[in-house]
Amino acid sequence: MKNVYVIRLGNLYYKGRELSITNDYRYTMTDNLNDAILSESFDDVKKIAEKIGVKRGN
Repeated sequence: MKNVYVIRLGNLYYKGRELSITNDYRYTMTDNLNDAILSESFDDVKKIAEKIGVKRGN
């Protein structure tokens, strides 16, 4: 069994990023883990989390 990683911020999980009307990106979150993005790469998830300001939890 492999490890998978997810970004969690409080009760929300990282779902992706979308282009907004002002031509910049915004991060979308979901309260459903089934809709969250899961990754096998810890480094990739860590980079995304740092961009959106998530602190590493225990």
